[in-house]
Amino acid sequence: MMDQSILKNTISFSDEHADLAHHSHTLENIHTLAAEVAHEIKNPLTSVKGFLQLLRPYLIEIGKEQYADIALDELNRAQTLIFDFLNAANPQRNKKKLVPLNKIINDIRLFYGDEASHQDILLNITLLESNPSIFADEMQIKQVLINLLKNAIDAINMKSIKTSGQIDLELAIEDQAIAIIFKDNGCGMSDETINNIFVPFYTTKQTGTGIGLPICKKIIEDHSGQIMIASLLGIGSTIKIHLPLY
Repeated sequence: MMDQSILKNTISFSDEHADLAHHSHTLENIHTLAAEVAHEIKNPLTSVKGFLQLLRPYLIEIGKEQYADIALDELNRAQTLIFDFLNAANPQRNKKKLVPLNKIINDIRLFYGDEASHQDILLNITLLESNPSIFADEMQIKQVLINLLKNAIDAINMKSIKTSGQIDLELAIEDQAIAIIFKDNGCGMSDETINNIFVPFYTTKQTGTGIGLPICKKIIEDHSGQIMIASLLGIGSTIKIHLPLY
């Protein structure tokens, strides 16, 4: 008669492989979705990029060329994201370089600060005077931070009791690593949501896809980092990213 402990371990081992098989299938679905999305939006992105390039000389005349430059960077990033970020199943090309984090966050502030302000959300940003750098793919890290910022804005707008919205984005040095900390006073998350937040296609939003945070997690792990979430329902959330300091 088989020993019960061996049987238990065998069942556990089998369940683990079933989970891995399911996860592999999920990644294949993400790959298919990425290809379909890329095909559908490639031409509109190209058209918008062309119009922005035509408008850039006029923006230069009024001293607003930085908006065109950032918008063009965002369009280029969007085109790359379709093939690189959504396709979580394929290995990423190595595009890492030395990146100052202050620059990335200032770009995000310039591009998304107005969006937060229009929604009566105060965006507080605290940078480090030392302007720390990481060895990273700049576009991937920017994608992660934009995703987290948009999630924080959504969480504030989803709060049942409307209060003044606030998002704090802070850089800090912790344990020889750079910490990027997002704090919001949004709707917060339940324990169930926190436990499933990185599961592909899990979402609490009516229009959400459920692939943004799983891809963010993979990007951070590909950079030898960690992403941690703490949240209280109805109070808000704190998300902390640790990345190796260059």
